[in-house]
Amino acid sequence: MNDGQKTFLAAVLLLLLASALRFYDLGKWPYAGDEFATLVEERVLFDGQVVPHESPVYRLPHAIPLGYLPIHVSHTLFGESERGTRVVVALLGSLTVVLVFLLLNGALSRTTAVVTALLLALMPMHILFSQMTRFYITASMFSFLALSAGARIPGPHGTRYAVLGCCFALLAALSHSVLLLVLPLVVVATYGAFRAEGRPVPRVIWLVFGVAAAATVPLILYLRSLLQDWNQGETWGYSVPHASLALIGQLGWATACLTAVGTLLMLRERTAQNWYWLICLGAWVIVSMLLPMVIIYHPAYAFSFALSAVIVAAYAITYISDLLKPHNWLAAYAWIGLSCLGDLPSLFSHYVDGTRTNMRDAAAYVRAHWQPGDRVTGYAMGAFDYYSGRCCKPAIPLPETKEVPNLTRLASGGGRLWVVLEEKRPGLDTALQAWLFACSVQKLSVGRRRLDWLQFKEDVYLVPAQVIDNECPVRRDSPG
Repeated sequence: MNDGQKTFLAAVLLLLLASALRFYDLGKWPYAGDEFATLVEERVLFDGQVVPHESPVYRLPHAIPLGYLPIHVSHTLFGESERGTRVVVALLGSLTVVLVFLLLNGALSRTTAVVTALLLALMPMHILFSQMTRFYITASMFSFLALSAGARIPGPHGTRYAVLGCCFALLAALSHSVLLLVLPLVVVATYGAFRAEGRPVPRVIWLVFGVAAAATVPLILYLRSLLQDWNQGETWGYSVPHASLALIGQLGWATACLTAVGTLLMLRERTAQNWYWLICLGAWVIVSMLLPMVIIYHPAYAFSFALSAVIVAAYAITYISDLLKPHNWLAAYAWIGLSCLGDLPSLFSHYVDGTRTNMRDAAAYVRAHWQPGDRVTGYAMGAFDYYSGRCCKPAIPLPETKEVPNLTRLASGGGRLWVVLEEKRPGLDTALQAWLFACSVQKLSVGRRRLDWLQFKEDVYLVPAQVIDNECPVRRDSPG
């Protein structure tokens, strides 16, 4: 079997593995979080649904239209169910694994390229984004391809790969505005790669970079008009320490440890590839630490830069495997297999609940037990409305601060009050737990035990129409 046949076989096997993991139970998971916003934003962009132009629902999809295109194509072709809106997204996630392998194969050794693709195929966070009706996987695909193409610029046909990398970088920026940083990263990392070998960057490469930079100027001006003061006043942004620890969460502890080892090993040898990927790795860390200082930040924004960490980890795995191979080839391949399966508990856990809470079952319970005069409140009333068929009104949003005063006020309004709350591993606030214990009855808890440290539950409580518990701040004259 020649090299071309081996490459083709590896690509096919990687595609089968990645597709199996991303399409498995694709429609089983209910929508969660920003997926509901995506459904509305996609209709605003492609169906002309009328909303105020200053609203986030209008501004975001018009700022990053390419991020919404796969979702539009998906539900147009496959329907508006959970599975229908995710099919194309899952396909892009699967293709990303294979395309990254093909671009890296040659720039890096075939073993390192295969291990990188395996780590990516098995990464729980990549699988999660591939199973979400959201633009993160589209943005990550173009960003990963831009960085991978950039890694080939110091080699043969560098100009061709410079053009390809710049095109991918511009497409990434149209998928997520934070990825305007990809193009300057490719430029800086390419310069470092050439300098590592004592070579100047060819003028034609600089010309390509210059043209690409000029093309981003109108895009920056356009985005500035749409995203100025974006999310100002929101309280959910991550702090710098929280965002820094989230980097490890995105990779998984096993891969993160291997990335640390790979960094030390790469620093031992001054090669173009080592310096290119170490610069990209440093940028990933720096971006994750600086962005929380200037914008309302979520770790998903930096995931599109995470390929560098995966490649550095793959380098460490390959390096150790090469040391083992002369002594015991079976141990060498066992090391590769075990290293790629280091985050298996998190991967299995993802398929327990889709790494999300289940509002679908919670809303169905409330709907089945709804009585005239009832009201409902909770953190995610948009999701509740969707899965309850908008039959349970009024559905009153509960701010994630000062929950107890708000619940006390609502419970004083007469009639039964349903409270639907998302509970993650840290649990509910102590004061909120005390209020719920004193004033309500827990009717349902939707969530299954995972193998890893995460936990996703949706709890349903009912506050009776008359509350007489002495510990409850809501007082009534007779029992409900």
